[in-house]
Amino acid sequence: MIEFYFPELLLIAFPLAFVFWRYGRYGKATSVIRGFIAALLILAVAGPLYNLGGEGLDVIVVADRSRSMSPESQRSVVELLNNLERNRSQGDRVALITFGSTAQIERVPSANALFKEYSKPLNIDGSDLNAAVQSAVNISDDKRPTRILVLSDGEANGLDPSSAARLAREANVPIDYRLYDRLRVGDIAVESVNLPEKVSPREPFQFSVFVQADQIADGTLVIKRNGQVIATAERSFDLGRNRFLFRDIVDAPGFLNYEAELVLDGDPIIENNRGEGGLRVDAGPRLLVLNSDGQAGNLVQALRAGRIDVDVANAQEFSLSQDTLDPYRAVILENVPARDFGRKKMELLAQYVEDLGGGMLITGGQRSFGVGGYFNSPLDEILPVSMEMREEHRKNRLALAIALDRSGSMMAPVSGGKTKMDLANLGTAECIRLLSPGDSVAVIAVDSTPHRIVPLKNVDNPEAIANQVLGIESMGGGIFVYEALVAAGDELVKAEQSTKHIILFSDAADSEEPGSYKSLLKSFEGAGITVSVIGLGQTSDPDAKLLEDIAKLGSGNIMFTNDAAELPRLFTEETMSVARSSFIEKDPATQPAGIGGQQLTDSRLIGDWGSSPFPNVDGYNLSYLKPDATMGVVSQDEYAAPFSAFWYRGVGRVAAITVEVDGQFSGGLSSWEEYPDFLITHARWLLGGESPEDVFVTVDRDGQDAVATIELDPNRPNRGGNEIPEMIVVPPGDERTETFTPEFTWVGPDTLQARFRMETMGTYRTLVKTSSREFQRGPALSLPYSPEFAPRPGLPSGKEVLAELATLTGGEQRTEVLSIFDNPPRSPKKVSLVPHLLILTIVLIIVEIAGRRLALWGDLFQRSAAATEEPVAAPKYRGPKSRPQPTAKKKTVPEKSASAKPSSKPVEAPPKDAKPKVDIFAQAKERARRRRD
Repeated sequence: MIEFYFPELLLIAFPLAFVFWRYGRYGKATSVIRGFIAALLILAVAGPLYNLGGEGLDVIVVADRSRSMSPESQRSVVELLNNLERNRSQGDRVALITFGSTAQIERVPSANALFKEYSKPLNIDGSDLNAAVQSAVNISDDKRPTRILVLSDGEANGLDPSSAARLAREANVPIDYRLYDRLRVGDIAVESVNLPEKVSPREPFQFSVFVQADQIADGTLVIKRNGQVIATAERSFDLGRNRFLFRDIVDAPGFLNYEAELVLDGDPIIENNRGEGGLRVDAGPRLLVLNSDGQAGNLVQALRAGRIDVDVANAQEFSLSQDTLDPYRAVILENVPARDFGRKKMELLAQYVEDLGGGMLITGGQRSFGVGGYFNSPLDEILPVSMEMREEHRKNRLALAIALDRSGSMMAPVSGGKTKMDLANLGTAECIRLLSPGDSVAVIAVDSTPHRIVPLKNVDNPEAIANQVLGIESMGGGIFVYEALVAAGDELVKAEQSTKHIILFSDAADSEEPGSYKSLLKSFEGAGITVSVIGLGQTSDPDAKLLEDIAKLGSGNIMFTNDAAELPRLFTEETMSVARSSFIEKDPATQPAGIGGQQLTDSRLIGDWGSSPFPNVDGYNLSYLKPDATMGVVSQDEYAAPFSAFWYRGVGRVAAITVEVDGQFSGGLSSWEEYPDFLITHARWLLGGESPEDVFVTVDRDGQDAVATIELDPNRPNRGGNEIPEMIVVPPGDERTETFTPEFTWVGPDTLQARFRMETMGTYRTLVKTSSREFQRGPALSLPYSPEFAPRPGLPSGKEVLAELATLTGGEQRTEVLSIFDNPPRSPKKVSLVPHLLILTIVLIIVEIAGRRLALWGDLFQRSAAATEEPVAAPKYRGPKSRPQPTAKKKTVPEKSASAKPSSKPVEAPPKDAKPKVDIFAQAKERARRRRD
C-alpha cells in the first residue's frame, strides 16, 4: 500500500501536462521519455511512502499460568483471549505467550488462529515475567504496530521484569496489563526451618523456625519429625520476621524430615503455612542389606563380624527413596527379584550409585540377575556383568506366541509421549530380539477378534519382525481372552520346537469373554503348550483373578504392574525364563563336587580376602563381563563366567557376586574359611574411603534460589592452581531426576560460590567432587512450598510491578481489554520511495540524452517502418562499390586532343536502374531530422 506525505502536490500534474502538450513535444520517443521523467518528478515531490507492515495491530498476550493464579483467574484469562480473537478486525493479529518458572511461545502473531488449549508444558511453581516479556519483544514485528498485554497478578519471582520492559520501550512496544489481584494483607507464613547440616546420634541440638507476619496475631506452631508430632507451642507473632527456637535429640542414624506447621484463623494464604528442612544423623559408614525376609542371615552376620554397621530389611516392604537411602554408603541386594522393587525404585537405586556416590552389590540365586528380571531393567546398565542370551549357550529351542491386548484401554497415554500400546509393542520387540534363528515366533493383536500380525515363522531376521510389531495400534473395543488363546494355540501347533509357550498380555480391568478357557488350557497341556500372563493393573482389578487362573492352569507365570513403563522388562524377563535358564546348576554326573572357581590377581584391586582356593558351588547366574569391568573370580567350567566382578559407575561403585552367598546353591562357599573376609572385602570396597577434609560446603536458600558456597583449605598443596570442585545437584522426585552442575565463581582467595534455581518442591541433595574418585556429600536443602506463595517482604506488590512496566513503555491498565485494538502505539513501518524515483528519473534522463545524440530513436523507427514495407527487387550492379560523391552542376567538358594519353581503365556506363547519388550534406540533414523525431 502506497501513501503520500503531500498528496495535494499531485495536482500540479494537470497544468504541467498542458504545458508539455503545447510546448514540450519534440519527437515521438523523446516526448514519451520526457513525459515519464516529468511524472516521476511529480510523484517524488509528493513524497510517496510504502507501508511494509500492512493493516491492523499486533497484540501479544502474555498469560500467567503460575500456581498463584486461582482457577477463576485462569478461566478469565482464557475467556479474554477468546474475546480478543473473535474481535480482530481486518489485518489484526493475536499472539500468545505463557509463563510459569519459564516462558513458552504458544503461538506467533496470527490473523485467524483460535485458542483451544495450552500445548506447551510448563512448571507452574514460579513466575518469570521478565522472560515472558522478553519473548514477546523477540517475536514482535518491527514493521507493524504492536502492543503487549499482560494478564497476571504481577507477583514475579524471577529476574526483575523492568529490564525486559526497557527492551520493549526501545522497540516502541507498549505494555498494557490486566491485573488479577491476590489478597495478601494479613498473611502469616513459615519462611524457613533452619537445621544443622548433620549431628551424631544422641547429640542434642537446636533449630530455628522463622515466621514472616503481616499482622499481629496469635497462633500455634506444630513441629513434626518424619510426620510424627514432637512439639506443639502457642506463639504470638509480631509484624515482620519472628524467630522461634526448638530443641531435639535423636537416637538412631538416618535422614530426618522436620516440618513446622502454622495453625491460625483468617490467614488469607494457607499454602505457605508449612515449612520443612532435612537433618542428617550421621553415625559413620553404614550398609543396607535388602533380602526376601528381612532377617539377618549368614551374609549380615559375616559383615557385622567385620564391624560393619548393617541394617537389614525386606526388599518388597522397604520404602526406598532418596531420604531412606541417604544414611547408607552402600546397598546389597541379596537374591531378590526385580519385581520386588519395580522400575521407579530401581531408577532411584541407579541414581543413588551414579550421582550420589553410593555403592551397590547384587548377589546370585534363582531370583537374581537374568532369571530375577534384571535384564533390561534400570539396574542393568550399572551392573559390571551383562545378562543377554548368547547363541552359543542356548540349549533349548523355543516356539513363542505373543497375544497382545490392543483394546481401547491401550490408547491411554503414559510418560514420554507414548501410549500403553507403544510400550507393549516395545516389550514384544525386545522378546523377538532375544530369540535366535532356531526359534520361531508368532504375534497376534487381539480386540474382539484376533489379528495375526506375524504368523508363526522362524526368527531369521529379528529386526524385520520387530519393526512389524512396533506398528501395532490400539483400535478400540475390549479384548476377548478366549479368542486370543485359541489364535495363539493354533499357531503353536504348527511349530517343530519342543518348547512351546504363549505370553498373553491383557488389561486386568478389561479382559472379556473368557469362554471355556479351562478346557482349552487342558488341551494345551496335552500339546505341551504353556501360558504366562502379563497383566496391566493390580491384583484387586476385576479381571485379575481370571488372569491368575489362566497362568496357573497354563503352568506359567503371572505378573502384574501398574507402571506401563515396566512392560518391556517384564516381556524380556518372561522370554528369558522360558528360552534359557540363566541359572547354571551343577551336573551331578560330571560335577558331583560342584562348580569350581578361581581367584584372579585382579581381585586385589578391591582388597585381600586371603589366598586359599575358591570353593566349589552348586549353582550360579550365568552372565558375561562387561568391557570396562574387572573380574575377581572366574568359573572353572565351559562358560568361564564371572563369579565376582566390579567396576566404578558414575561417582559410585558396583559389584556383582553371581553365586548364591547364603542358600541352597552356596555349596562349599558358606563353610569356606575365607567366607567372611570375601564378603567383608567387597563391602568395604563399596563403602569407599573417607571424605576429603580440605573442603567445607554450605548451601543456603534465598527465596527460590539456592546459594552454594565451597571453602577450600588455605594450606592445600595445589593452591593457586585451576582446581575448581564440581557440584552435582540431584532434584527431588519419586523417580530418577536429571541432575545439573551449577557454575562456581571465585568470591575470595579460597572461596567459591554458585547459585541455582530450585524449580520443584522437595529436598535437593548435593555432592561435591574434588577429583575423579574423591567426593563429599554436601548438605540437603528443602523447598517446602511453591515460590508462588512465598512472603514478599520489601518487594513491590504485583500491582506496582505491572504499573511500572506500563509506565516505562507508555502502556496502560486495561479494564476493557478489547479497547486495545483502538489505539495502536505507532504507525506501521514505512519506507520512502523518493530515492527510488529519483534514481529511475536519472536513468531515464541519461537514456533520453543518449537516444538523441546517437540517433537511436530515428534508426529504431526507421527500421520499424522498413520492416512494414513490401520488399523491392535488388538492382543489378556490375561495377565495384564507390563512395558517394557530392552532386555538382553539369559543365561542358572540352574534347580531348588526339595527343592526349588515353585512360588505361575502361569506363563503364552506370546501370539504367541505379539510384542517383546523394549529397553528404543532405545525409546530415536527414540525420538531424531523425534525431528530432
